[in-house]
This record gives sequence, C-alpha cells and structure tokens, in this order.
Amino acid sequence: SQGVCGVGAEAGGPLLLMLVTAIGGRIFFGRLADIIGPLRAWMAATAWQTALMLGFMLLGSLQSFWLFTPLYGFGYGGVMTGVLISVRALTPASRRASATGIVLAFGWFGHALGGWQGGVFFDLTGAYFWSFANATLFGLMNLVIVGAIYLSVQRRTGAAA
Repeated sequence: SQGVCGVGAEAGGPLLLMLVTAIGGRIFFGRLADIIGPLRAWMAATAWQTALMLGFMLLGSLQSFWLFTPLYGFGYGGVMTGVLISVRALTPASRRASATGIVLAFGWFGHALGGWQGGVFFDLTGAYFWSFANATLFGLMNLVIVGAIYLSVQRRTGAAA
C-alpha cells in the first residue's frame, strides 16, 4: 500500500523509535543542564536537532530512515527539556506557572505551524526537501533567539557582579 505522501505504514516503526529515543535525549540534556546550565543545554539540543534536520533532506530509503531517526529523536527530546528548565531558571517563582504556560503554548503552536507548513510545501512541490529546509531555517532562528537570551542573561549577570 502506498499510504500517505508515498510513505506506507512501515514508516511508523522508525517514528516510534525516534520518540522512544527522545526519552533518552530528555534525560541526557537534563543532566547536561546540571553541568553546563539550562540555556547552554537548550542551545546544544536545538543545534543537534537543527543540524540533523538537514539529514532528512538526504534520506532516500526506509533503511536510512531507521538509522537516522534515533539520532534526530535524541536531540528532539532535549529541546523541550531545555525550554522548560530554562523557563524555571529564568523566572521568579511567583510568575513561573504563567511563564511556563505561555512558553508551552507558543511551543505547541510552533509545532502545529511547522507541521502545517511542511504539508503546504509538500503539496506545492511534491517533495519533502522544502519542508525540511523550512524546519532547518526555523531551527536556526530558534538558535539565534536562544543565543540572544543567553547573551542577555550573561550581560545582566556580569553587570550585577
């Protein structure tokens, strides 16, 4: 059976593997945050995910998908962990619940928008290249944003010392 977008049901296995591997990524990047700090761990996970997003443009077989998805999933799992522990580290306790809710809402909106954009690019071109290129571009923009937050915190910390 052809399935959706030329991808049959057999692609579900690698996706499951990716999400299971993401559990390990969450744990790893959480521990990394304990060592290097939450913002740096968030940047590392985002860089990992963004760099590996490029790899999806190169995959040509289900076998390569099986090999690649756990690598990508590991970084994918670390991104949300980085987001949540960074919110915790950067907000006062009295505002933490609201800040976490707002950040999660924007994160989920971004996931939905990215999935929708990926579908639009596929519908327009009949290929996934531009879908993954778009995701890579937004990953790079996220790195710039997280880097700006990191530099802002560093400047404030340096000014306070």
